[in-house]
Amino acid sequence: MSTQGQTVAEANNWLGLELHLVELVQQAVQGMKPAVHVLTSADLADVKEGAQKTPAVHLIYGGYRVVEDLGTAWKLAHKWYAVAAVRNVATQRSGQAARQTAGPLVSTVVGALIGANVLGATRPLTLVSPPPATYRAGHQYIPSAFEAETIFRKPQ
Repeated sequence: MSTQGQTVAEANNWLGLELHLVELVQQAVQGMKPAVHVLTSADLADVKEGAQKTPAVHLIYGGYRVVEDLGTAWKLAHKWYAVAAVRNVATQRSGQAARQTAGPLVSTVVGALIGANVLGATRPLTLVSPPPATYRAGHQYIPSAFEAETIFRKPQ
């Protein structure tokens, strides 16, 4: 994919990829039972853990790093987290049931995003090392991490 057909302002939009990533994940989880919610940071703001929608995929921006300085443009690698979030209290103490519930969701999300071409990115998404998974009171969170490369051009 590339920025072809985009204005400089569109290509420079730090979070411009979010909508496209959300669409890819929504397509991947469509029809799953129970229905999977695809949520962004804005959807999760001020939501208490016990009140959050599950199963879900939380799509969260994780920052960027400069890959290359091109003078008046910069190649950037943006990190995005796709966190499978499930709740299963069948084995709350060990978390085994929650992990087993989360596993297929992680696989679906990784399969949808790895190598995907996204408008605004200069190359396909790559899988990178995520932070560790966490488990609390029946809630299992398993993050996957992806990098999307973009070009930021100095506005004229």
